[in-house]
Amino acid sequence: MSGAPSRIEEARRRALGAKQAAVALAAAGFLAVLLLARGSHPGQASTSSSSSGSSGTQAGQESSDGGFDFGSGSVAPSTGTPQTQSSVS
Repeated sequence: MSGAPSRIEEARRRALGAKQAAVALAAAGFLAVLLLARGSHPGQASTSSSSSGSSGTQAGQESSDGGFDFGSGSVAPSTGTPQTQSSVS
């Protein structure tokens, strides 16, 4: 046999190189998207404190809910009889 690689071996080598390049590119793209998503996540937004030291909550207290305030909701009982339909077929 000759010392030169066959056409099939050369094609396999090129295909392997292309596969490795595609995997590397996909991994780099995944990491880039992951970092962009993490950087733009609204939970990661930094807050600036005012000069008086109060940041929306009472001074000296930490908020365990991340700054969200849902207000004082209430649940009232229904005032009427629910309308139902029934049919027999």
